[in-house]
Amino acid sequence: MLRRKFILAMSAVATLAFSHVAYAADFDWNGTWRGSSKGRTTSITIAEGKVKSWSSNGSSQKIGSASVSKARVTITHAEGAKVTLTPQKDGAVMYNWRGNGNASSNATLRKS
Repeated sequence: MLRRKFILAMSAVATLAFSHVAYAADFDWNGTWRGSSKGRTTSITIAEGKVKSWSSNGSSQKIGSASVSKARVTITHAEGAKVTLTPQKDGAVMYNWRGNGNASSNATLRKS
């Protein structure tokens, strides 16, 4: 009985874990994503599987590297800060910025 409960619990965890991946497989990254957090506005444009631009408070940010996959977009600023975008079920994306120190910021970005 205990083993059966364990198997059912693990099955539920696997279903939840992979439901995000299945959703992300159909996600359309193309477009300009905008949002704000802590008084800073962010805009990221993605086209043809590439990050074309990234701006913060209207100032263009220097992109050191970037990649676009089905499950996420990652951007590394030329000075080391990192950004990760992950799709949400409502069609928005979660923007997660991590600075070189302890600074961080999260925001919801929407396609405009």
